[in-house]
Amino acid sequence: MAAGQGCSVLLRKASFNRLTQFSTVGEKIEQYFTGRPSSYVPGHTLERLLSLPTRPDSERFGLNMAMHYGQGAAAAIVRAPMSANGIRGPFSDFMFISVRLMIDQTLENATGVGALPWTWPVNEQIIDILHMAVLAFVTGYFADRWLQG
Repeated sequence: MAAGQGCSVLLRKASFNRLTQFSTVGEKIEQYFTGRPSSYVPGHTLERLLSLPTRPDSERFGLNMAMHYGQGAAAAIVRAPMSANGIRGPFSDFMFISVRLMIDQTLENATGVGALPWTWPVNEQIIDILHMAVLAFVTGYFADRWLQG
């Protein structure tokens, strides 16, 4: 299967949201146990990218979700050619964790919304990497199954 076909198949089957739903459930479970509040950094990042006026977190839920789903779709576009070209399984999922982190951090830091990850408290670094791992492994699981040659 060509890489372009792989991207198309993965995006159609994922419907831009199935993969992100797994992450959202994982985050809500983590927040229940840690007491960590929801992050609106993705919404504020999209706010900056679209040159919208700054608004409080309570008014950015829609932008937050749009950014979550958009970044998930962008990541799936990267992961699909990996599977389509035989880069599969847990090793490729571990490689993909850095891709997920790069997508989020590049946009957040380029817009001035985020801080460099190594400046975060260690517990927040661990939580973010674990969430990216969930996204990477779930995306990899579906990509590898849907794009079998």
